[in-house]
Amino acid sequence: MPPPPRAERRPVIWAFSLSKLNQLLEEVLPSYAGQAEIRVFHQGFEDALRAAEERMRGSEVDVFVSAGSNGAYLRRHAPVPVVLISPTGFDMLRALTRARRLSSRVALVTFGAVTPELEEFRDLYQLEIEQRAYRDAEEAERCVRELAARGVEVVVGPGLVTDLAEQAGLRGVFLYSRSSVCEALDRAVEIARVARVEEARREHVNTILRHLTDGVVAVDMQERIQAINPAMERLLGVPAGRAMGERVSSLAPALGLAAVIEGGEPELEGIQRLGGRTLVTSRIPIREHGVQTGAVLTCQEASAIQRVDRSLRSQHRPRRFVARHELSHLLGDSPAMRQARSLAARYARSDATVLVTGRSGTGKELAAQGIHSASRRRDRPFVAINCGAFPETLLESELFGYDEGAFTGSRRGGKPGLFEAAHTGTIFLDEIGELPLPLQTKLLRVLQEREVLRLGGSDPTPVDVRVIAATNRDLEGAIVAGGFREDLYYRLGILRLHLPALADRPGDVLPLIAHLLRAALQRQGAACAAEPVLQLLEPRLQAYPWPGNVRQLENVAERLSVLLADAEGPVGEAELRAVLPELYAPTAAAAPGSLAERSQAQILRVLAECGGNQAEAARRLGIGRTTLWRRLRDAR
Repeated sequence: MPPPPRAERRPVIWAFSLSKLNQLLEEVLPSYAGQAEIRVFHQGFEDALRAAEERMRGSEVDVFVSAGSNGAYLRRHAPVPVVLISPTGFDMLRALTRARRLSSRVALVTFGAVTPELEEFRDLYQLEIEQRAYRDAEEAERCVRELAARGVEVVVGPGLVTDLAEQAGLRGVFLYSRSSVCEALDRAVEIARVARVEEARREHVNTILRHLTDGVVAVDMQERIQAINPAMERLLGVPAGRAMGERVSSLAPALGLAAVIEGGEPELEGIQRLGGRTLVTSRIPIREHGVQTGAVLTCQEASAIQRVDRSLRSQHRPRRFVARHELSHLLGDSPAMRQARSLAARYARSDATVLVTGRSGTGKELAAQGIHSASRRRDRPFVAINCGAFPETLLESELFGYDEGAFTGSRRGGKPGLFEAAHTGTIFLDEIGELPLPLQTKLLRVLQEREVLRLGGSDPTPVDVRVIAATNRDLEGAIVAGGFREDLYYRLGILRLHLPALADRPGDVLPLIAHLLRAALQRQGAACAAEPVLQLLEPRLQAYPWPGNVRQLENVAERLSVLLADAEGPVGEAELRAVLPELYAPTAAAAPGSLAERSQAQILRVLAECGGNQAEAARRLGIGRTTLWRRLRDAR
């Protein structure tokens, strides 16, 4: 029959000693017969190590046990963990008590360092006890000779020390006890048990990796391969034996992990080409106890994903109402953005209503999703609706639902609204400033009573929903103009979060576009360098007012990625001017007047360039058509 798995066998422990410790070890062995296989060897230092290495060729050993300088030597050189037998405080007191009965001239000699607590004890009770420490046999011998010369009559210490003391004509008191030996053996048994469990777990993980169809490779902080599965071996065309220890980028430059190792941020679901295959790649940093120790790369063939996707679409309806973003996706290192992320993280710990303000394209929905993802509701629905995208009658039924027969063409049995769909989760009301006054009244009641009355219904439905609203309008001005309810404004704005415009944090522009451009290039499977082009564009990127904020910056990054991916040589000013005309317009650098004036001037200029085509102008500016229409209205 095959031997049992290593994790199921009894731990094997070898103990090495040159002294009286052997007797204690032999005495306690019977009590460990059911827990471990323990062997005792009367050898030390080089002899112990040589004997251990010879015996280990045909045996499995989990832990060595030894004491003093012999144990320290084995710990430095042995191929397995070494547990040191250390005297307890009780051992010292017991041995010193025996020594004091023999003589008043007593010394304690221990391996490594003296015991500070004993020094304090000696001074407090005015005891004549000398302490010495040694690190090897020669130093131990010198200690004993010096103590004998000083008139010491009894020496307390490990077996090596007591043997030397007796050879010098002194009395020796052995320091160790059964309890210290048992304590060391208990630690050795536990170390062996944990090591075998961990080894079994690693083997289990390796078995799983071997059967995965996705390619998986794990690297250290120098990008050297530490683990690789057969699917990744096939993708790289390199056997595991040759791949181990090599850098991933040296085997397949397109699959390098340097950016994730340096930045510590995951790169998920990128599209790359490798050897005629289209791969979906994810790069994830590996952290242990909060410290990054490497990264893992997974590769899936796009054709396999497409097959699974078709299968899922044919069998299941897609899951709705899921937040895709986290607070870490709110990029930018300016003080304003750091404060915004910090506030958002704090708000995530509360269930109070949040009002997010900021210009169009600053990432208000992203912030809302991030707050939801960091909250206790993270596993519950996240429902979003743009209040400015629906006519009033349709918006009311979408938000609050309707009962059967509420209006002509209503669904049989009625339909729950988005507040009910968001029950136990979060609802995000974007463009809340566009909500018609009658619906503002109904929303206020929902916020106050925490219940929803469907259109045409008479029985309210209780809901447990966290509300996050967002607007780029001046709601206080709308209150003065009679377009927004003051009581609703204060009910929505319990917690307030403002996202700064990109023009107000120019220091974030270059890091942001560099990140967005890397992501866009990765989606296209292009491995070209973006830094030269960004350096060429830097003055224009900094001078441009960015009326569309981060959304417009994403637009620019996408166009740049297409240009770079198709370029056969260095990209110059002429190509950039054709792809990014807004950055090269005279008004982009001049930037006269206030930010609002610059934004309006930019919108009017782009609209003129597009021959009045609002859809094309909105696309170039990176803003929605509704936002463009509103800004044109405000400019009149």
